[in-house]
Amino acid sequence: MRRFLSICPVFAVLLWAGPAAAQQVPLIDRNLFFGDPEIAGAQISPDGQYITFIKPHRGVLNIWLKLQEDPFDAARPMTADTTRPVTGYFWSHDSRLILYVQDKGGNENFHVYAVDPQAQPEEATGVPRARDLTPYEDTRALIYSVPRDAPGHIVVG
Repeated sequence: MRRFLSICPVFAVLLWAGPAAAQQVPLIDRNLFFGDPEIAGAQISPDGQYITFIKPHRGVLNIWLKLQEDPFDAARPMTADTTRPVTGYFWSHDSRLILYVQDKGGNENFHVYAVDPQAQPEEATGVPRARDLTPYEDTRALIYSVPRDAPGHIVVG
């Protein structure tokens, strides 16, 4: 009992001093968690010649490309969507095309697009022209697979 009584004042002091010592923790900016990343989704082309990644272009996430040995400052945009972010893409197995899906205006009718990494940018957009591989109205297409054993084919559903 004597030991218990000698410990009680110590606990009382700790309980009394604890809240006084606590300070308000600064809040973390929510853009660090929910804002656009500086760079995301980096991939090396199958032939090892290019590095692609997603980063903002004119305030919207788009696909960028650079030669493997070039600095990131030398990267150029491959897509220039101004309303909807490009969130993912695939390389064709021969490294001739970058494949991605995108909808227009938020209608959720995704189309599959292909862009040639060696194509020159168009004057109007500053990026190479993307070819719509699924030009059907009111249809939703997604890339399910880019099979290695079937060059020139992709599985779309």
